[in-house]
Amino acid sequence: MTLSYPAIVVAPGTVFSRLEVSVMKRLSVGLVVGLTTFVPPMALGQVDHYRIDQSHIGLINLGSVHIPGGVEIVSFDSMTGRIYAIGSSGWMVFDFNEANRFSVIDSGVYSSTEQWEPTSIAIDPAERGFVVCSWIPNPSDRVPGMAQVLDTQDNQVVWQFEIGYHPDCLAFSPDGRYLIAANECEPGIEDRAGGITIVDLDRINTSKDFAGLNDVRTFDFSPENLGDGVSLDALRIGSKLKATPEIDIEPEYLAPTNDGVWVGLQENNGLAYFDFELNKWTRVQSLGSLSLAFDSNDGDGVNITTQAGFALLPQPDTIAATAIGDRTYIVFANEGEGADADTTRLEDAIDEGLIDRNAIARLHRSYPGEAFSKLGRVWISTIDGDLDQDGDIDVPSVLGGRSFSIIDAQDGSLVWNSGSQFERITAERWPKQYNSDDSRSDRAGPEPEGIAIRHIDGRTLVFVGLERADAVFMYDISNPETPIFLDAQRLDSACSRPEGIAFFTMYHRSYLAVASEKGGCLTIFEVK
Repeated sequence: MTLSYPAIVVAPGTVFSRLEVSVMKRLSVGLVVGLTTFVPPMALGQVDHYRIDQSHIGLINLGSVHIPGGVEIVSFDSMTGRIYAIGSSGWMVFDFNEANRFSVIDSGVYSSTEQWEPTSIAIDPAERGFVVCSWIPNPSDRVPGMAQVLDTQDNQVVWQFEIGYHPDCLAFSPDGRYLIAANECEPGIEDRAGGITIVDLDRINTSKDFAGLNDVRTFDFSPENLGDGVSLDALRIGSKLKATPEIDIEPEYLAPTNDGVWVGLQENNGLAYFDFELNKWTRVQSLGSLSLAFDSNDGDGVNITTQAGFALLPQPDTIAATAIGDRTYIVFANEGEGADADTTRLEDAIDEGLIDRNAIARLHRSYPGEAFSKLGRVWISTIDGDLDQDGDIDVPSVLGGRSFSIIDAQDGSLVWNSGSQFERITAERWPKQYNSDDSRSDRAGPEPEGIAIRHIDGRTLVFVGLERADAVFMYDISNPETPIFLDAQRLDSACSRPEGIAFFTMYHRSYLAVASEKGGCLTIFEVK
């Protein structure tokens, strides 16, 4: 398996200092001239044959409860000991008792007269007694989204305020000082610039202090919001918006620290960092590409053999930041995402003359006979992989990394990637759940979506939900360079499409809550 580092994009003729050159050599960072975002892959070792832990820690399914309209995002309030969640029907509160029984005890909607959709929910980590829920109107590009503050004692709305357009994720900084919203701004009738909204909560001591709150600021990726030396050139930008790339930026998920916030840019295959003190984007980087064995055909069962000649764009959904030792790492669930206008099947791309003839010849050599014909069904990007900028695709790029990755936050380097483990383990344990019974193999495969991280008994554990395998995977990443696979458990048959996941502790035990969008379930696992 080979992996690539994020690209540094420079103008032709740029001269680097001796220090800059040595740093690039140490990180093996791909150097890109102009606007190309392909990165030469670097071998980091084979991880498809996963290491299995022998300490017997794992997941035990305690059951699920069905919720009409589904459950998408879930969070735990340590102050009240209750689980908060949102789904298409609104927000809801669950009671969870020591006998492992849980039920809905309260719920609500944005308005009894207006149809607004909830998108995220976040619990105040400073335990000041409130939770915040974000909402979007329909259509989402005509009116800004709203944030509603609920008092956790009675779940009544105490205040609401405008945030950005189409807020897709809410999160607090760990110390509770800031509330941040990721404004995805998905294009509709009007295409708006995506960004983040930041609310300073320094003077908030209880939910009642929100009355009159107006310290709400929004920052998109316009040039005036970029720090010195920061550009958007390395990001994946739609062909029609190259001149105004900030319009095409779609923030997806947040991983805050006390000093700033990491922002996942899923459609743009990138990562950005916003500094709270400077009020600037101080880092914007491409997540490059992955090269790993994957299943490219949706009609031939398990066939994890495609690799040579293809690049996989990570395009993470959920991201999470964690400290291990004296370093901070960012963990990504590499789901994949792409607009229909920017994707096509490989066979159609070849017929339409979009693929370089030398690339076609290389694919024929790597996949002779019937193997080449099976490649035709895989969906690829039409705006990536033109390495020589001559107008055709030199390396077909598949949307979605089908894996999870760990990146060093200090230098942006890729530390580890799970390779083909999700597809291989799912195929071994639950063949019918493999890539939704093989129906998604030609697109993004298992679609890793949700991530939760927790430090338990000196170990750093990561939990990853697979949307198209209806399963949750568990790893020990205490050594980020050599993570260990611990366990994988499927959801109940009535529950499907896991989205948000949250770790929590109660009654001196550890649990994982998993929200299922399509199946309409909240599932609880015990971690022991």
